[in-house]
Amino acid sequence: MAPPPSESFFSIPELIDELAPYLVPQDLLQLLKTSRQFYSYFTPYFWLDVTIDTEPAFLRLIRSPEACAALYRNLRLTRSLKIKADFLLYYIEGLYLYMDTHPEVVLPHPHYLRRPHTTKTSLVTFVPFPPLTQLVRLDVSTATAYPAISYTMADDPTRASYYPRPLPDLSTTTLDLGLSMCWFISLNPGLTHLTLRDESLQESHLCRVFARTVSRLSHLRQLLLSGNGGENMPIQSFLMIMLTCPPTLEILQGFNYGEERIRLPNPDLYDCMELDVEGPLEVRQQPLLNLRRLKFPWNTMGYTPDMIQTMMKICPNIEAMDVPLISVEDPESFRVVAKTFMKICPHIQELSMEVVRFDYHGLGILPIMEEMEANTLQVWAMGSFSDLWKTRTLDVIQRHSETMREVRFPLTHRLKSSTIQGILTSCRALEHLEVGGFVAMRVKLWLDDMEPDTPWVCTRLRYLKLTVDWNDKRDKPHPPPEPEPTVRMSLGLINDGMNAILASRMRLGNAPAPPKPEDHDKIVGIMARAANERRRTRLARFYKQLGRLTNLEVLDLRATSGFPEEEPTNVLRPYTEYALPRLLSLFDNTMNLEQGGGKEQRGKVGYLSELGQLRKLRELRGSFRIDRPTVKANMGQREVEFMHEHWPELRMIELLPANYETREDFEVPSHIQWFMEQRPFTKMAIPLPPGSP
Repeated sequence: MAPPPSESFFSIPELIDELAPYLVPQDLLQLLKTSRQFYSYFTPYFWLDVTIDTEPAFLRLIRSPEACAALYRNLRLTRSLKIKADFLLYYIEGLYLYMDTHPEVVLPHPHYLRRPHTTKTSLVTFVPFPPLTQLVRLDVSTATAYPAISYTMADDPTRASYYPRPLPDLSTTTLDLGLSMCWFISLNPGLTHLTLRDESLQESHLCRVFARTVSRLSHLRQLLLSGNGGENMPIQSFLMIMLTCPPTLEILQGFNYGEERIRLPNPDLYDCMELDVEGPLEVRQQPLLNLRRLKFPWNTMGYTPDMIQTMMKICPNIEAMDVPLISVEDPESFRVVAKTFMKICPHIQELSMEVVRFDYHGLGILPIMEEMEANTLQVWAMGSFSDLWKTRTLDVIQRHSETMREVRFPLTHRLKSSTIQGILTSCRALEHLEVGGFVAMRVKLWLDDMEPDTPWVCTRLRYLKLTVDWNDKRDKPHPPPEPEPTVRMSLGLINDGMNAILASRMRLGNAPAPPKPEDHDKIVGIMARAANERRRTRLARFYKQLGRLTNLEVLDLRATSGFPEEEPTNVLRPYTEYALPRLLSLFDNTMNLEQGGGKEQRGKVGYLSELGQLRKLRELRGSFRIDRPTVKANMGQREVEFMHEHWPELRMIELLPANYETREDFEVPSHIQWFMEQRPFTKMAIPLPPGSP
């Protein structure tokens, strides 16, 4: 009898290699339980990538002898590992036990390393683990997976740096933990990707050991240093790593959350520092010619031009860089720094600026973009930004309009509507546009700015996030000329919102005298009809432009009120309280021009058919919630059938509240229930973030 087709298929190793990368751990676990043949086929792929960085995962492991035995048997298959300090110490103690019981196993053991201080109690049973030496990717954190507990060690000052955690078995000093981590890294010389989290490398001896350990990873291509915001990473530590890391490095990322003044260190200082038993560090003489992506440790006090120049000479071939703050205020000094920067690193294609507290209006990044050769920049991402220039921001974008692929402004303070419109009408290569902020009124696209004869040219867009307003703009008195933005102007950003509201109320208080009573209703009616007609025309033009973006995969459209000063208590109303008029409604003229009861009845206006060509759409987010009256009244069975037919790739659409399953006052309409039955794989709401009520 011939074997079943499934066994014939999975008996071919090449087919399993092609299938395994598409399977999540849950799929692999299910296959392991299916049959003995599947268990033997998929066991290597199940243990290829191991993640133990949460409290439940760690507790399940240490409290289960079967799990520890399985890890012991299959650890040799692991190539990618993500752990925290708890498992690291648990494994290090198990490794020492393995070495105690297997004297034939000899591992390099540095003189500086001490065995972590552990105590055996009934809470944890340590088991021996074989050495793990075949890792290719390692993500290790020196923070605990457990919530920290508070206690003092005044009687023993030498133990004051112990990590507080509920299990005393895993307590050790921060220095011993860091040194044990370096030893663990050194046992895997084939690492190509290394991520170190929650370790500031402030202790000089630990930093030297880590730098020496990294310098000996001859295959390392990516080194990411990521902090938790609690401690600063000294710039001297970053420079030490930068000057000693292997020449194969392609990506280097540092972090810093401090505000200390940065000093330019002397590279010779490493020979003057207290030496360990392994002697001085060997500083690399050649630049990092393979380094393509670089992120400096971030510092709010800013880098000096000399510091920037010194560090950039180490990596002349970078293509993507996170630009640090520069500690100069004179615009001419910024231009000098930009010229020097582009002279040393002429191959830049991606620029970002992950400013998390304030921005200085792009004074450090705009000159670099202006000094670059035209149409060379491909990606521009800003953590925060305030577009206070007249046309400079748009001019810089249009300078690279033929090559710009991504523009990301996720949490910007202010971005002109004309700038957004200019991006859409000039950047032909654009694939990703993200514009968002805390105050929607400052980062929105006024549809009144759209030129009827100027179509969008960004037809390659795959991701689009915008906030839109279709209301009329109001005529406002011309403000006095504003000075050119400076670094100090950033200090007043937090008051901009209140100042804008107060100014708007003052303007509203000077409204012209009302018309005469006998003409009031007539004038109001004429004005309302004209305003409504203008809004309908803008919306129709806007929806037609959206329908031409046939490559869209993610569409996030959020509506906002045009004049929040009229509703001071609702200035920060969320986008879910608004609705985009008739975008998810189909046109219906069955009642058009019928007469009933002496009143003219018009058909339902809808624009959903404009989006019928978006057959690649996977996510639709924004102001589409059916608990809004306008959406509820104009969206029915015809609309969901249209979506089901024309959006075959749709996997998420924001129609329902995030917690609709638990709300007693909310009932899912019948047509949405039909939609959910037809597409069980499509989510109808955005899940709440962890910890939300």
